[in-house]
Amino acid sequence: MFTWRHLLWLVICAGLIWAAVHAFDKKRPGLDRVLTTALIAAVISEIVKMAGVIELVPSQNGELLLPYLPMNHLPLHFCSLQIILIAAAKFMKNEKRRETLLAFMAPTCVLGGILALLMPSIFTTTIPVEKAFTSPVSYQFFFFHSMIIALGLIIVRSGRIDWSMKNFRDTTLLVYLLGFISIYLNSVLASPSYADGRLVSVDFWTNFFFTYQNPLGIRITQLWQWYLYLLIIALLAALLLYLFHLPLIRRKNR
Repeated sequence: MFTWRHLLWLVICAGLIWAAVHAFDKKRPGLDRVLTTALIAAVISEIVKMAGVIELVPSQNGELLLPYLPMNHLPLHFCSLQIILIAAAKFMKNEKRRETLLAFMAPTCVLGGILALLMPSIFTTTIPVEKAFTSPVSYQFFFFHSMIIALGLIIVRSGRIDWSMKNFRDTTLLVYLLGFISIYLNSVLASPSYADGRLVSVDFWTNFFFTYQNPLGIRITQLWQWYLYLLIIALLAALLLYLFHLPLIRRKNR
């Protein structure tokens, strides 16, 4: 993280986000049009990612080569789930439910996208940082997260949401619920090794929502340390969401 390549990507992403939000402020297209564009961009992004990470792996007997998408690239990360939410917001007819969904998407798109750009997991799980400007996966990662940050800011600036503490409460609780589910999901997708019926190691694991392993590489050696880590990220999530909602609620009250 924070090599010159990473920093250059951050500058590029900041420019893209500013350009997208500025274009919205200037032209003021309807939110439906914005969601349509975001959905198309998200689908193309996912196709590029799949094409860039899928592998041909031999079968156990060596007779076949089969395409395999590593499980950590399934669209189950917080930011990847926004693709489903964008589609739901685009086609949802009930305006009240749509507003509730958009109120969840705005902070999670912005905060989740920023954290992803600051701590790009692709440089530790997918490609070396030296390929930051030569791998299609790198372009997909940075463009996609720039897009969802811009989308979150556009949702805020569209004026479609009547911000209140209820939005903060509901968003925080749903984030906690998704994080809790991710613990089960990460366990299901892990590859444990047993000896004499006893679990001895885990050969492969996913890290959706970063509930299994911290993105900073800090080693956890005791179970209580993992519990402490979960508490820290839960408090950090609540704090960031509160700081996101606070100025919006104050502006509405004024």
